[in-house]
Amino acid sequence: MEIPTDGENGFRLLHIDTQYHNFDDLVVTDETRERLARVVLENKSVKRLLASGFRPENKILFCGPSGTGKTLSARVLSSEIGYPFAYVHFDSIMSSLLGQTATNLRKIFDFIVSGKFVVLFDEFDIVGKKRDDPHEHGEIKRVVNNFMQMLDRYDGDSILLAATNHEHLLDKALWRRFDDIIYFDLPDGPRRLRLFKKYLRVMRREDGVDPVELAEITSGYSAADIAQTCERALKRSILDGSKIILQDHMAWAIGEQRRRMNVIVGEGT
Repeated sequence: MEIPTDGENGFRLLHIDTQYHNFDDLVVTDETRERLARVVLENKSVKRLLASGFRPENKILFCGPSGTGKTLSARVLSSEIGYPFAYVHFDSIMSSLLGQTATNLRKIFDFIVSGKFVVLFDEFDIVGKKRDDPHEHGEIKRVVNNFMQMLDRYDGDSILLAATNHEHLLDKALWRRFDDIIYFDLPDGPRRLRLFKKYLRVMRREDGVDPVELAEITSGYSAADIAQTCERALKRSILDGSKIILQDHMAWAIGEQRRRMNVIVGEGT
C-alpha cells in the first residue's frame, strides 16, 4: 500500500523504516522498562491473548520532558516486536485548508490498519489540545474530536504510540483512550552515571575525567543533553588531535550544553 501524502502539498504523512535497537540502549527507570517490556510481551503473544478473549495493549501514551527517551523507546519496541517503525510528525499533517488535517489523519489510520507497524505520533499535543482552550479555533477542536473517534474505532494490529512533552495541554478525554500511560522523567544520579559511561566509552579519558563527578554536576540534564554533551567533547578532542578526552574538553562541552539549555528555556541569549 502506498504511503499516504498530504493533499495540500504532497508531503508524505509518515516515514517508515526498520529499527535495530534493544533494551540495552535504554537508560530509564525499572518501572518504565517493565512497562515497555510488557507491551512487547503482549504484542508478541497476540494469539494466546485472543484465545482467552483479550487484546494486547496497543495504544500507549508516552509523556515527560524532552530528551528523556520517548522516541528511542518507540524504536526499541519496533525492533523487539519486529514491526516496521512508522513515524508521524504532526507538523507534517497540519494543513491550512479547512478539513484537510482531519483528512490526513484518516489517511494515516487507513494505512496503518492495513499492516503491522509501531506507529509513533510525535508532538501529540498539537492535535490533542484541550477543546475548551480559548486560544484554539474551531478547526483544532474538530481535529481533536476526529482523532478521539479514530482511536475509539481503531481495531488494527499496529501499535499506536503518542508522545508529548506537554501532557498538561492534552484534553482530559484523550487519556482514557489509551491502554497505558508511560511517564519518562529526567535521569537521576545513577542513570546519569550510566549515560556518561555509555557515551564516553568509545575513547580513553584523562584520569581527571570522572563519570561520577560528571553525573553529580549535571543534575537537570536529560538523556539527550548528556548524549549531546559527550558528543561535543568527543568531537572537540578529535579536532584538537588528542587521543584521549581531556578535562578541558568535558568542561567546555558541559558549559556549551548548559548555555543551549538556557537558551531553550528563555534564560539565555
